Amino acid sequence: MSRYKSIQIAYNPQKKKNVPIWRLDTNTLTVTHFNTDTLTEEHKTYNTDYIRYHLHYSDSKYPDRLRRLVNEGKIIKYLDDLELKVDEAISRQVERWKQTDSYYQAAVLSGDTDKMLGLENCLIGMAREIIFECMVYI
Repeated sequence: MSRYKSIQIAYNPQKKKNVPIWRLDTNTLTVTHFNTDTLTEEHKTYNTDYIRYHLHYSDSKYPDRLRRLVNEGKIIKYLDDLELKVDEAISRQVERWKQTDSYYQAAVLSGDTDKMLGLENCLIGMAREIIFECMVYI
């Protein structure tokens, strides 16, 4: 995918050239920030599949939004918030389903941990499918 760079630049004495303050690499899921106080580059790499999907989707559908977030230096907060909200939404939905799913409740009552784990993984997959449509592909 593409690399987004902020308009703001600063001189990096290590590289002996001007560098953008913020960069986003949608291939490696890495945000790079050049800290003008310490004159060092700070990197944050995301590992979740939904951040990858969201960045690639946004890159193809809404590149101006990514460009704006990078220019304003808000890209890390945006991605951190998205990651947290998606995780929480999946967990909440799975917990709701676990409370009402008769197969899961029967596994709990019988103490069948293998069945409980298998059913929970299935519920996680179902929740991810629903939540990705609402939160990742936007």
